[in-house]
Amino acid sequence: MKKFFLCLIFLFLTGCTAANPVLDAMIGGISITQVEGYFDLDRKQEKDFERELNKDVKNIQRKQLQDFAQAIRQFDERVPHEKEDSKILSEVFEKLESEYSNASGAFKNSAVFLVNSLREEQFAHFEKQVRKEIQEARLDGQAPFNSNLQARFKKQIKYWVGPMSVHQDQMLKQFIDQEPFPWKERLDNREQILNRFMAERQDPKKLRQFTEQFMVDYDSLRTPEYARSLAAYEERFKGFLNKFWSTLNYEQKQQLQSSLNKQAQEVESLALNERPVK
Repeated sequence: MKKFFLCLIFLFLTGCTAANPVLDAMIGGISITQVEGYFDLDRKQEKDFERELNKDVKNIQRKQLQDFAQAIRQFDERVPHEKEDSKILSEVFEKLESEYSNASGAFKNSAVFLVNSLREEQFAHFEKQVRKEIQEARLDGQAPFNSNLQARFKKQIKYWVGPMSVHQDQMLKQFIDQEPFPWKERLDNREQILNRFMAERQDPKKLRQFTEQFMVDYDSLRTPEYARSLAAYEERFKGFLNKFWSTLNYEQKQQLQSSLNKQAQEVESLALNERPVK
């Protein structure tokens, strides 16, 4: 869960959002070490940020986390009883997406604290790193993005249901090939957010407002083109999940139950403030 909460704060670094396929941030995310690569944080900034992050974790309403854990457990209990045409996987996706969006606002204080601690050379370092990534991604085109996306899908599917069969692997490849993710719109969106972030840094009040908006209402910052294309892609992706469910065997459904149960335990542990973010 540590990486999940870090990613909530640093979405603008990687361009990942709550709407990305399978919610990579929920089980992947980025670490403090990677954040250093963007902002070149010093040791004091790291420690101070971790302290503020833990404050936000403790301030999350326990009931919100417990309700989320309960929702996950309800999916867990449903798995053995669902029919072949069940939409349980797309429902899990929607629930994770919803909770991800709701939770991000709880970390606005940590995000604002970090941004306010940055020196001008760190802003410049960040801009240089991100613009370089955007440029390289545009030059590479769709193929490398598809390859990377397929690898992420496979990793995440393995986490949730275990190794895929040959048929399932072919299904995934076909989906990636026939339903391309809107990578160009994603890059345009990332560049627009970067430009806004760098412009607002000149005014502390505007920078704070932008950072808070990013955490509380990220959807409002998307370009209209990316918002539309991403929404359409999500619908196609949920259709893929529904078809994928019909291919799961007994062992994979057992693994899905185990994974859901593990996530519920993680959230419940966090609700009790048993583990700090490090």
